[in-house]
Amino acid sequence: MPSRYALHRRGRSALFAIVATLLANAGFSQSTAPEAIVGERLIAAEWPVSVRPASHAEDETNLLIVCHSGLVMWFDEETGEVRDEPFLDLSSTGLDLCDYGIMSEQGLNDLILDPDFETNGLFYVIYNGYRPDGTGTFIDERLVCFGTNADRTAADTSTWYEVIELVQPARGHNGGQLHFGPLDGYLYISTGDGGGTGTGETGGGSGGDDHGPIGNGQNLETLLGKLLRIDVNGLDPYTIPEDNPFVGNPDALDEIWAYGFRNPWRWSFDRLTGDKFIGDVGEVDWEEISMESAGSAGGLNFGWRLMEGPMCYEPVVHCDPHGNLQLPIFSYPHENGWCSVIGGYRYRGSEIPTLYGSYVFTDACGFYDVKFWSLTEQADGTWVDAPLDIQVPDGFVPWDETRFAFSENNRGELYLCTRLNIYKLVYDPADQSGGEELADALRFTPNPVVIGNDVVLDVGTNAFLTHLRITDASGRLVHDVELSGVEAPYTWNTSGMTAGTFIVEAWSAGSTAPIRGKLSVIRP
Repeated sequence: MPSRYALHRRGRSALFAIVATLLANAGFSQSTAPEAIVGERLIAAEWPVSVRPASHAEDETNLLIVCHSGLVMWFDEETGEVRDEPFLDLSSTGLDLCDYGIMSEQGLNDLILDPDFETNGLFYVIYNGYRPDGTGTFIDERLVCFGTNADRTAADTSTWYEVIELVQPARGHNGGQLHFGPLDGYLYISTGDGGGTGTGETGGGSGGDDHGPIGNGQNLETLLGKLLRIDVNGLDPYTIPEDNPFVGNPDALDEIWAYGFRNPWRWSFDRLTGDKFIGDVGEVDWEEISMESAGSAGGLNFGWRLMEGPMCYEPVVHCDPHGNLQLPIFSYPHENGWCSVIGGYRYRGSEIPTLYGSYVFTDACGFYDVKFWSLTEQADGTWVDAPLDIQVPDGFVPWDETRFAFSENNRGELYLCTRLNIYKLVYDPADQSGGEELADALRFTPNPVVIGNDVVLDVGTNAFLTHLRITDASGRLVHDVELSGVEAPYTWNTSGMTAGTFIVEAWSAGSTAPIRGKLSVIRP
């Protein structure tokens, strides 16, 4: 196997801490950031762009490591083992995968399993390949469907068929992430505006989306610079959902769900609400995070190239930020070396209670100062950002660890793909004030608990409890009560609580500091 495909196990003990700190950054507000997050290095991998669950089972530990090179490998998160045989190797399919490299969008960009994968064995990949004219100078972006063998352990490379082909005017700005809608089951595909107007092997670059008088992002007669929505259940190779916003419009393509994007390289659904979060890479001055609510009927215009981030771009005469344009929920300038937003996920896992409900993202640049940020929704619908400082281990080189993507498993836990490694974000259980193991300080039975059921709190001793306080993952107070010396274990009912992860603090007689634990509450 060529060396560029090499994938190696690396010890889980090598960690870097992602410690949430309050920073004073130009262009960013100041807020309390989640604390005690750890990036656990799971595996070394060359050019990983996505981590996907190998099935739809919640307790599944097998992951698919998707690499730019066209290789998709099996990885067992529990054992740290990589299977000898890959799930997919595009080099063996006859498909002409184009070259890839640092900061490149060429190559294999994503893979997703069909919602009925366990039954039909189908999965989809999106990649960039050279055109069949043999010149090797231009590329197309292709969405391809594969079948698998009987036990679903490997692609059946004889079964593939092309679903969509996008003719690219130049290298770059390919987008290229796939998600099935959690509410409707349709396949959503992000596409970039096609880069610049240069030609040849080095053609492309920024170019300001100078494709025609309005650019591809605003042109409803091209699939470039869009979020597409198709139904692959009927094959052939796909059909158009009848409620797509431009169905019946002779001046627009039926596949389009939303438009006005420059390069939505990474975007995601909120697995709890169905809201979409889109990281759209900027041109010269601004990077942005946009959101589309789950109740949207589609057809929204996210602005490019009329706007770049919060500012008018071109042509200014048609830029009306207060009109029908969907403005970003957050944007930041190209300061301190930032240049390419990497959209992430709204965290809905249980491993990191302080992060629950926050949207996590990063930037591919900042080669000498690696940072993450979180966005937290406020009661009035606005979003507050919190920069996350990263403490890296010995030997960590920011340039080598260029950030490519976040990924999410079936339980809502997050992974980070860099140029050389894959990390899992986990909670550091140490109580920052006293070093006490949070997970072992308070014990709950059951945990998780179903809303409306009783839960028993046990401190491990015959203590008399004097005070109980419960906060949610964002730090908001949920419950605060004086107990007047109630003997532990203590029982209360969870009626009225919402689903999520909560921090519980309990004071006992004679103590000045609480002992803490985390409780997961789930829906019936």
